[in-house]
Amino acid sequence: MTVWTTVSLQEVNQWLAARGLGKAAAITPIEEGVEDSIYRLQLTDGSGACLRLFERTEPQGPLEIAACLAAYGLPTCPPFADKQGRLWTPLKDKPAAVYPWIDGAWVPEPSLMQIEAIGAFLGQIAAAGPKHCANWVRENPRGWDWMAATAKALAAVLDAETQNELESEVSAQLAYWQPDGKIDVPRGPIHADLFRNNALFDKEGKLAAVFDWGFCASGFPLIFDLAIVANDWCLQKGTYALDKERLDALLRGRCGLAPFTESENAAWGMALRWAALRFWLSRLYDWHLPRDTCGHAHDPKPFQEILRERKKM
Repeated sequence: MTVWTTVSLQEVNQWLAARGLGKAAAITPIEEGVEDSIYRLQLTDGSGACLRLFERTEPQGPLEIAACLAAYGLPTCPPFADKQGRLWTPLKDKPAAVYPWIDGAWVPEPSLMQIEAIGAFLGQIAAAGPKHCANWVRENPRGWDWMAATAKALAAVLDAETQNELESEVSAQLAYWQPDGKIDVPRGPIHADLFRNNALFDKEGKLAAVFDWGFCASGFPLIFDLAIVANDWCLQKGTYALDKERLDALLRGRCGLAPFTESENAAWGMALRWAALRFWLSRLYDWHLPRDTCGHAHDPKPFQEILRERKKM
């Protein structure tokens, strides 16, 4: 876990003053980021805020979609706009944004009610996103080109058995989904990284915010988001298999607002495999080919096991 760029209290206050966003009394690093630097700010008016410096993700698309969805009532935690309407400006030569501090915490073992709530959140996006955010466009930074290029780069460092397993699944997914639009499933904006630690719940257990939109994309199969959530939120304890009760809660929340189409139902098994492959690939890359010496690399093995389980379905 990493804070990439050191920011002093004086530096952040100069930046806040220039944007008309108040003054901080204290700044504390939050060493839980993988892609970006994150700080907690205690403001002089008694409120809190979150400062984010975009180190390895791009600010423009993620901030825009969070603001767009928030306008329609979704808890997407958009940043404060300054007096000129800007959502971010440079700080220490890095794009930076400041967000309201959300009183809540991520839940390692979410309840069925909380899993249903995150399903309903995805249902809201599926129902409202394609219409209300139709003008927002962003290529998926972890899309098909990235998948093929990453698999090719890994070929030089993987053992033969792992390489064959990886290449087989990449080929299967490309053959199933490509060309883009071959599978006629509903499309729209996706979060693309909605793990449990990217959602905050308040003291009453209600969904307070979904954040970290760095891998978001437009015009993408909506069930991909749902599959990512299923693979992280709905596992049987101690295994990589899906827990039926948890999965039912997730689908109940989502399908109550955006029922599965016939095409989504047919593609669901491959979507679960695709979601597992995407994170196995990125974790393999960071594990074997780290982008720098400071970053944190997650063990890729769990997503390899999740993929193997989904292939049994």
